[in-house]
Amino acid sequence: MTRLGRNAGQQAGLCGVCAAGLLVLQCGKDPELAAVALTKEVQAAFADQKWELGAKKAQEILALSGLSARTKEQAKERVQQAKAEQQARPYFQKFIGVKDTDADRAVTAYLALPADSSYRVLAKPDYDRIKPDYVADHLEKAEAALRNGRCTDFRGELALLAAVETGLAKVADLSKRTCVNKQL
Repeated sequence: MTRLGRNAGQQAGLCGVCAAGLLVLQCGKDPELAAVALTKEVQAAFADQKWELGAKKAQEILALSGLSARTKEQAKERVQQAKAEQQARPYFQKFIGVKDTDADRAVTAYLALPADSSYRVLAKPDYDRIKPDYVADHLEKAEAALRNGRCTDFRGELALLAAVETGLAKVADLSKRTCVNKQL
């Protein structure tokens, strides 16, 4: 076999490895093109909520040499997104577990989800269903606490309401009322 034939065979072997997703740069592939291929894998993992796999693939992008600053920054953002979603997952699971039985715990779990989390988007329809009853319940508790001079309870209920309902006139009106402590 000639030297040229051996080199072609070696390159074919390396590109076979490249097709398996390994040693991408040794196939002579542009690192930006390799990053694009890996980004598609990251996006597919994210679509399936496989945050660990997505983070791993984004780390593989970061390990490529010769990338533009923009590509590196995007890969870092994907790693951070994966970590944030991993941290949000337990709150979503808690929300799902209690949404039909414990509105207080469900609302607390929902509010703990980051605003840009995919889990918040998934939970929003159920949250929107729960929220009116939650607000009505805590308005009633706040009014009762105010009437009975339980000022600490009153302020606590107002804080819960303010976390979920900033534009409700009834909450604004209650927050302007002065509570006189009747407990001695």
